Amino acid sequence: MQKFDDLWQAIEVRVCENNDIAHQDMINEDSVRGNAAKQRIAHIFILEVLLSRHREKYASPYVALSGEEALYHLIFKRTGWKPFEIKQLSFSDAMFVIAELFREENLPADVRGILRANGLRDQPYSLYDFSEKDWAPRENENILKR
Repeated sequence: MQKFDDLWQAIEVRVCENNDIAHQDMINEDSVRGNAAKQRIAHIFILEVLLSRHREKYASPYVALSGEEALYHLIFKRTGWKPFEIKQLSFSDAMFVIAELFREENLPADVRGILRANGLRDQPYSLYDFSEKDWAPRENENILKR
């Protein structure tokens, strides 16, 4: 559970820094920008949990599926597309391809608890205005390996 808390905090810092989001926006429940940032943080957090589970199932000492490779492999397993096609996807397009995996019933109970504890709302916010630099897969993976 601690590693999930650490992961959330690392992603939150990165999202806020990359997108110039003030701490005040994050604690203001009525701030659209703050709520959108929380949703972006949750989006990346869920992605990392999904990729960690994918690595546990498919990685080996010989093919670790580190960083972006885990996302590419996940998309490959779901679609059968060629690797060069998958690598041409933007981050937003890759998320679109695997969108159904982000449903709450696909997440472990402790992950759902962290999402609730961080005050996420059941309201969609646009994530397209956020930087693709918000996702740092190798850094996030190292947090989950601790």
